Amino acid sequence: MATIRDVAKRAGVSAATVSRVLSGDPGFSVREETRRKINDAVAQLQYEIPVRQQDQFRFGCVLSDTTDKYSDPFFVDILVAMENACRSRNATIAVVKSFRELDNPQILQEIIGAGLDGVFLMEHVSPEAMTALETHIPHIIFIDKDEPEYDFDNVGFDHTTANWQVMNALLDRGYKRIALISGSSPAMPLPETIRMVIYREMLRRAGLEYDEKLVKDCGWDLDLCKQQTQELMRLPKPPDAIFAGSDSLASVVLGTLYADGYRCPRDVGVIGFNNIDLSSHLVPPLTTIEVPTADIGKAAVERMIQVIKDKDSSIRRILFPTKLIERKSLK
Repeated sequence: MATIRDVAKRAGVSAATVSRVLSGDPGFSVREETRRKINDAVAQLQYEIPVRQQDQFRFGCVLSDTTDKYSDPFFVDILVAMENACRSRNATIAVVKSFRELDNPQILQEIIGAGLDGVFLMEHVSPEAMTALETHIPHIIFIDKDEPEYDFDNVGFDHTTANWQVMNALLDRGYKRIALISGSSPAMPLPETIRMVIYREMLRRAGLEYDEKLVKDCGWDLDLCKQQTQELMRLPKPPDAIFAGSDSLASVVLGTLYADGYRCPRDVGVIGFNNIDLSSHLVPPLTTIEVPTADIGKAAVERMIQVIKDKDSSIRRILFPTKLIERKSLK
């Protein structure tokens, strides 16, 4: 089955040009010779032109599933914000998959054959899947995944400042044995992440020794997070504070500490990351970092539509600021 990329190659133009010509975009000016080449390529390849309403956009979204499928509130909140933004802009999120699902050739074919105008990537995908997406879908935007090796826009938040805010909050309160329980992405192990760079550098600036026994990579697995929390508290010198890489992990840390007889923040402080709705209702209410998921989702949709309508080929990095939310889980 011919794709929009096949038509573009045969006509000697970009996939975006083919998309706009075939959609009848009234604001798009193109030479008649180019239009004829595209129409000839469509006929020769028997390309099936998707039927859609005028100016209606169809997008796909590839989610990062850090725990169970689609369950992490951080990514779901961004997806909901994107869907809300689409409703007011005559667009739709037509296909939603997890990055793991794209390893299945049948599911990958489903997303590249859905007639999408663009796709949002919340997670790294395999090189094979990335090649397929680039080949068959005209526009790609990363969500909170700044990838210098790819020439695509990225909409997210400032990870450097956000992790500095966490460590600064802990150090300012006098914590000395700061543990870290977090995860990584498929393309970047925990030791190479910005989070670890900031963690180690802030300890160094404070004159505190880095202790690898205080760092745990749970792979975003909640059961493993519980086990690692118990391991930390059994150390000869246990931590006096735990930095959890997400509020979902922090809720497990708090529950584990309570079940094992520790009290927060009397015995150990806990700080999370991303300020999900549950965080203010934990016992004690969780100190965390607020990430503006609604702004990220809305901005990603607006940027995608701008790229399509305005033929904007510039590469942009749109990063939103974060904020420390102080509650009762730190002394």
